Amino acid sequence: MKEKRIEKEIKKAQKKGIYNPKLKLGIVALILVIGTVIGVSYAYYTGTANNTLTISGTVSKRINIRVEAGEHGAVESMDIATKQTDYGTSAKFKLTPAEGYQYKEVTCTDSNKVTPIYDRSNNTLTITPKTVNNITCTVEYERVRTLQEIADEIKSQVKSNTLIFSAGCPTNGDTSCSGVYKMDDYSSSTNLTSTNGTSYYFRGKVDNNYVQFGKDLTWRIVRVNGDGTIRLVLDGEIGTSKFNISSNQRQYVGYTYDNDQPCTNSSPCTSVEIATNVEDQMGTTDHGGKNSTIKTKLEKWYYDNLRSYDQYIIYGTYCNDTSFGSGGSRLNYGPYQRLLNSTPVKPQLTCPDPKTNYGISTPSERSEYTGTGFRTYGGVYKLKIGLLSADEIVLAGFKPNNSSGVTTSNYLYYSNASNNYFWSMSPYISDANAAYVFIGNLLYRSMYYQNVYQTSGVRPVINLSTNGLKATGEGTKESPFVIKN
Repeated sequence: MKEKRIEKEIKKAQKKGIYNPKLKLGIVALILVIGTVIGVSYAYYTGTANNTLTISGTVSKRINIRVEAGEHGAVESMDIATKQTDYGTSAKFKLTPAEGYQYKEVTCTDSNKVTPIYDRSNNTLTITPKTVNNITCTVEYERVRTLQEIADEIKSQVKSNTLIFSAGCPTNGDTSCSGVYKMDDYSSSTNLTSTNGTSYYFRGKVDNNYVQFGKDLTWRIVRVNGDGTIRLVLDGEIGTSKFNISSNQRQYVGYTYDNDQPCTNSSPCTSVEIATNVEDQMGTTDHGGKNSTIKTKLEKWYYDNLRSYDQYIIYGTYCNDTSFGSGGSRLNYGPYQRLLNSTPVKPQLTCPDPKTNYGISTPSERSEYTGTGFRTYGGVYKLKIGLLSADEIVLAGFKPNNSSGVTTSNYLYYSNASNNYFWSMSPYISDANAAYVFIGNLLYRSMYYQNVYQTSGVRPVINLSTNGLKATGEGTKESPFVIKN
């Protein structure tokens, strides 16, 4: 009975093409080997001696491996490539992406029994099957562009609609305001006295400005800066913080304060190299002074999360505008003047020097700040990380006054916020008793203000160089731009 069963299994094996009488093994050993490797038991009976069965045979299965090319590429210069190989033996395929595309991934039938290895250096794909079944694999290619190409594409989308910034964007009755717009900006990241650059910024409901950069971090493109770099804001927050250690002096609206000299366009405050984990040594500026609470938090987060990407992040221009819009016991700073005390609303991307007084000869401040308006807090900064200005938030579509009307489809909106507010970098007002800074109100998608000693969400902003960086994807939520070096 055993002999007949063995002969029957041999015939099955022969039909399947997995039998070749070359190897002599005991039946138990052979069945164990075959069962372990391919899950098939067969034997070749040759006789008995001392009640021991002796068999011969070897595993030999020819497997078809078929690799299909998806869109935007080929395999071995053909749309379809098929090779035969023995079980457990590798087959290699040459991939040819179309111009502007690269290999993304491969999917195979019996995927848990196939080992695909892609070698980017020579665009080859090696398939090693561990199954007796034929294998079909499909190669997917993805678009890859330089950041400069992406920046140029953003610029090509610019619209010429006349914008009414007081209305915000988008509203239930108006989505046409959404898109890419342009505004005067600095043309150089070093010479901030020259403003003949043009910035291209996103506004309203946009779904093509998603970026993945850093470890598990999703950002939104705010704008292509006038110097050609790209500004990103985190699509969410890194927690909450006070803006500063106290609010009982005007200087606490400053991103730094008690500076040795004012932070101006001709001499911006630049953070020195972010040093160690010792917080009081991190990110001090070349103008001396003291860091605000929120500056320390941001630069500590940068050190912990973006330090390894430092070479791609440039020193961007940030505006903590402490110019005066009006005087008296209450000082209305420049952003207040432009966004709340002006008709029409006039956001801007350039940053006034902190000594600018808008015609007020003697601001009502402590004696060392009177006369020319010399202020040793706030002003113009060159930093690796910072915050959005109130002007940028209004340009993005938030209403300048605290009222409803803008929908949650505005791209700066994010859910799961700590308290429905996030800090801007723009001073609001100060008086003898308190200092206030603009905040973004997520509930209404509008601007509001808050005492600097209270807490709100913190949204990091960075600027990327377009030199040497590439990105895959289309910029959508489902297919974001994934930054690669």
